[in-house]
Amino acid sequence: MGLFSVLGAGAIAYAVWEKSRPDQPRLLNGEFYAGGFLGAAFTPNQDLRYPDGFILNNGLTRTPQGSATLFGNKFNNSLTGGVKLGYFFHSIPYLGLEAESSVNNSYVNRRTLSVNRPIQGMSQAAVPNDFWMNWTTALHLVGRYGFLPDQEVPFGRLQPYVGIGPAVIVLYEEVDSAKNFGIDVMAGVRYMFTKHIGAFVEYKYNHQWDVEIEQHPFYLPNGAEGRGMAHLDFDCHKVVMGVAYHW
Repeated sequence: MGLFSVLGAGAIAYAVWEKSRPDQPRLLNGEFYAGGFLGAAFTPNQDLRYPDGFILNNGLTRTPQGSATLFGNKFNNSLTGGVKLGYFFHSIPYLGLEAESSVNNSYVNRRTLSVNRPIQGMSQAAVPNDFWMNWTTALHLVGRYGFLPDQEVPFGRLQPYVGIGPAVIVLYEEVDSAKNFGIDVMAGVRYMFTKHIGAFVEYKYNHQWDVEIEQHPFYLPNGAEGRGMAHLDFDCHKVVMGVAYHW
């Protein structure tokens, strides 16, 4: 968020400076925009892998164990929100760059999961109530096309677009946090009500490879607690609506 804040502050300062000199040519003749959005986030079930083993504590002894996988850990759906800042090039108005930052929560209710191999003769284990926060900051290469052009919006009021790029994703979990590089893609459509004000609907998807959560717990039916380094591939789908100002 620090880098995004610097970019946003710089863009706002530039916009204010340009507005203060209306009779002078712009230094950057392309199209800037800034906006915000709200929507819903959907996190698919994830398998929790403990490939390096785990420590099993039965209240009396702490015993190292081999690898294990807990199948189908389910995350609840949640709200999401964020901000974006972008620029379409003057010479190639179909192409642009966009920086975006968004946050969503993923709750996990206590659930019993199947295990890939028996642990102390038991084929199930429970994960506790948990709270995850997914903070994603992405840089997109954006392509768009314009329909319904008119004198006020020559490029076209209706603008479908797609974007893809790298992302830095931070997962905050109750026992640990993980910082990961991932990929973020989006597809949406924007309608320009005026040459400055537009609304958009957008689908987003981000993926993180091999997220590591230290000391992640699970519980056996006999009350024993297992803890170890949990690995998972984390996916998140989002559907959002927002408004942006273009200048």
